[in-house]
Amino acid sequence: MTLGEKLRSIRKENNLTKQELSEAINVPRERIKLYESGGEAPSDFYLAAFAQHFHLDPVDLIILK
Repeated sequence: MTLGEKLRSIRKENNLTKQELSEAINVPRERIKLYESGGEAPSDFYLAAFAQHFHLDPVDLIILK
């Protein structure tokens, strides 16, 4: 599973749209789309924002299973 697939899976498990997530963590929706598609990797800052929002350790996001 890629980082983008993991981010998408976590978002969907939490029943959030890209728009809802973008508003919750103050990231443009287009950037979330890029992250989930693998077009761009999130910076450490945004990775931490995702992790904090979903109550995860940032390391759990980057360890790909």
